[in-house]
Amino acid sequence: LCCSEITTIEGIIWRAKFSLIEATAGASKEIKEKLITFVDKLSRLINCETEFSMIVDDPSGNSFIENPNPEKIDTQLTTIHYHRSLQQEKLLGLVADDVEESNDEDAPPVWESREAIRNEVLHFSVDCPNCLKQAETNMKFINIPYFKEVIIMATCCEQCGHRTNEVKSASGIAERGVKLTLHVVDPCDLTRDVLKSENCFLYIPELELEVGMGIVGSKFTTVEGLLKSLKETFENQSYFSLGDSALPDQQQRMRTFLEKLDQASQGKFSYHLIFDDPSGNSYIESLTAPNPDSKLKVEFYERSWEQNEELGLNDMNTENYSSEAEKPPETCS
Repeated sequence: LCCSEITTIEGIIWRAKFSLIEATAGASKEIKEKLITFVDKLSRLINCETEFSMIVDDPSGNSFIENPNPEKIDTQLTTIHYHRSLQQEKLLGLVADDVEESNDEDAPPVWESREAIRNEVLHFSVDCPNCLKQAETNMKFINIPYFKEVIIMATCCEQCGHRTNEVKSASGIAERGVKLTLHVVDPCDLTRDVLKSENCFLYIPELELEVGMGIVGSKFTTVEGLLKSLKETFENQSYFSLGDSALPDQQQRMRTFLEKLDQASQGKFSYHLIFDDPSGNSYIESLTAPNPDSKLKVEFYERSWEQNEELGLNDMNTENYSSEAEKPPETCS
């Protein structure tokens, strides 16, 4: 319908509506009636007379939908990242048209056991997400004291300098979810190691901050490093809250929020940092381990059916294969 542009959901529907109205001019009577019927449906969407879902599927990864409250979890928006197919790579001009699907004949040999690679740093090549050139990724098993073993992967592109790091649990999803509450009071609390998994929700009630899973990805860093990373993420993604098109009140609210987040990363006031991880793979360092830490509260809980569904566990049977996953009880209206 159109080239790349900055607009609103209403603007997209209006453009589609006008394009269809123009198409009715030279259409046959039967086609014209169908177009008019569809245009009426678009009008009802514009007037919010009915609920609808809008899906933006962008193989280039360069599309964006605004969260009206960036510091809150957007319950109406679902973001899914995926690996492009070879056909999509060809459409984007990233590979030649004569390139064919690769086979696994030349794949490196599989290691016989984890023990054989526990003390080794593995190296493999990936496509840099920034410049699409070949970049090297280093992978290492790390045992976090009083927690569990994790896999740390770090990628550094020599072509453009892009750096990423990712942390994965080496033991999979835990039997129960975990909620960690850290009361940040002293500067030493900022130096605590933290592991935030990709399935972890983050909250800071004093800032009215809610961060959904996947916003900053999985990270193994410190409290200070995590908050600085959050601030950088908000600065980079709040295009419509800090840009020229934002209302003055909206700009001021976001600047005030970022300033408070910066102060929190410097320990200028006390606050509570909360990790709620249904997968049970997040961690905040205890300064008194193995003894209880008065500033760190650890709570384990049983996941709900919805949380298991989000983690893909309801369709995964390891016992009694003929039985289906237990579904939540239906409620009578």
